[in-house]
Amino acid sequence: MNSQKKNGPVVLKGVGASPGIAIGPAFLIDNLKIKILRKRIKEGDIDQEKERFVRAITEAEKQINRLLTEIPDELRKHSGIFETHLLMLKDPMLYERTLKLISKEKINAEWALSKVLDYARELFEQIKDQYIRERIEDLEYVVQRVQNLLSGNPLVDFSQLEKPVVLVAHDLSPADTVQMSKGKILAFVTDMGSRTSHTAILGRSLGLPAVVGLENAMSSILSGETLIVDGLSGNVIVAPDDKLLKHYNEKQQHYIRYQLDVIRNSNFPAETQDGFRLKIKANIEFLEEIPSIILHGAEGVGLYRSEYLYLAHKELPTDEVLFHTYKEVAERLSPYPATIRTLDIGGDKFVSSVSLGDEINPALGLRAIRLCLKEPRLFRTQLKAILKASAYGNVRILFPLISGKLEIIEVKKHLEETKEELWKDGIPFDEDIKLGIMIEVPTAVVMADSLAKEVDFFSIGTNDLIQYSLAIDRVNEYVAHLYEPLHPGVLRMIHRTVEAAHEAGIEAAMCGEMAGEAMYLPVLLGIGLDELSMNSLAIPKIKRMIRETKQERCSALVQELLVASTAQEIRENLLEFLISNFPEEFNSSQGMYPDFSGRDMYSLSP
Repeated sequence: MNSQKKNGPVVLKGVGASPGIAIGPAFLIDNLKIKILRKRIKEGDIDQEKERFVRAITEAEKQINRLLTEIPDELRKHSGIFETHLLMLKDPMLYERTLKLISKEKINAEWALSKVLDYARELFEQIKDQYIRERIEDLEYVVQRVQNLLSGNPLVDFSQLEKPVVLVAHDLSPADTVQMSKGKILAFVTDMGSRTSHTAILGRSLGLPAVVGLENAMSSILSGETLIVDGLSGNVIVAPDDKLLKHYNEKQQHYIRYQLDVIRNSNFPAETQDGFRLKIKANIEFLEEIPSIILHGAEGVGLYRSEYLYLAHKELPTDEVLFHTYKEVAERLSPYPATIRTLDIGGDKFVSSVSLGDEINPALGLRAIRLCLKEPRLFRTQLKAILKASAYGNVRILFPLISGKLEIIEVKKHLEETKEELWKDGIPFDEDIKLGIMIEVPTAVVMADSLAKEVDFFSIGTNDLIQYSLAIDRVNEYVAHLYEPLHPGVLRMIHRTVEAAHEAGIEAAMCGEMAGEAMYLPVLLGIGLDELSMNSLAIPKIKRMIRETKQERCSALVQELLVASTAQEIRENLLEFLISNFPEEFNSSQGMYPDFSGRDMYSLSP
């Protein structure tokens, strides 16, 4: 992070969470700390203290319900976030544990609630999956709301702002975000947060540029200072000079033109100049994302992650609950396909309903298809819901973490038995539903020729494939820098997987993060993938690049890269190809064309 004050402009580097450029005065809100009263209470005051906590919970429920009635139309699709917060208020881990601590330790409600949050943080820190681990933020927002009520602190109120500002805070809750009026808030920056936080998701829905994870914004920025917020690169520039202001005004106009271009061109087919057609689909987690993926030109969903349906409920969802969600996905996407992945988390992620004991390394333990095969009722519930939904649209099933043929045989056994149940009950479904497996384990690559005979398509999950192949834990700060998509071994595995699929007459897709990164597109085109699935915001740029190039040219590049022996050699050759073939996107002297994955190929160094 960058330095303290200040002889000229200061550049703070964070994570671009919502694309766009904003320029305006900083407005700081100090919501970093609620002063937690820590005191012992007398035996005779325990019931009164518990009642005080219950009143605060009840008032928090009223506030959230009121928020739900006032939520702006453009954010109504995200109302599920606040419904989850309502559930959290009465979750036993929060509600009952706090009441027990008040009684057992004879401490006040604020202190007890703070201890419960510390306990929850320890549990969430053990979770490997980044998206799920970050859901502790939702619990923190709920606790902060209750602590505000217990302590008598006022809620954040943006209605009194007299002119448009850039909001600067240690963190913002989703409730704070939905109050932001486009007329008053130009952008927001926070010390905490990530691209997958609900605050960031809401910011993107509002169209507000945002940079999060700055760590020291509150200590580096003064209220009233001019800020440039670059939600494309993750840069926040404090007190810019005239030259920088001119540069970013031009970049802002460039981005606005690009947005208009997206609307005009996002639904053109993703076809190269020499006639190679690539299917471009989206990865989604929520129903509410469907309008956005259609706007940005997705040809269906290549990966629907349904884990949130499990994490958002105290109990395991029934097949009816799952069916209604899957059915809506299928109907809203029809005639485009919806590829629904079966559960891809471990038993350690469930709050209450599945308890399988502690594991030293959950990433290598009982998760994904392994968990489903060990818990047949859990698995059959998903299969039944997906099959029922297949009668309402173009639905495909994707099974994660397959490592060998025996797992596919067992999966098919469960599927056929579930089909028989539906036949007997007279429930319609697609009897020829397409089955796919995720290629994300090295043994699956080695056995790809054999596995391809058992399924209808492959989907390469590069996140785990790279992690497992290079023996790198992506969330371990000491080795995360070694995570290298351009490692020669990784490229050869992707190439081998696609070859095996095509030899067996099935399609090969990619749904990992690599699929949505512009710099890797020539490699993936040259390897001959049939489908890429990505964050919807990345789709327009990927489509545009596909239409600007020839697959034959990319194929020749890949032949050179496959004989390289180091990632550095591959990267240098690839960069030369990108700058030569996509000058508008990758010419560093002109600045990077907007990349909605949250990264710039070249950081703009003002």
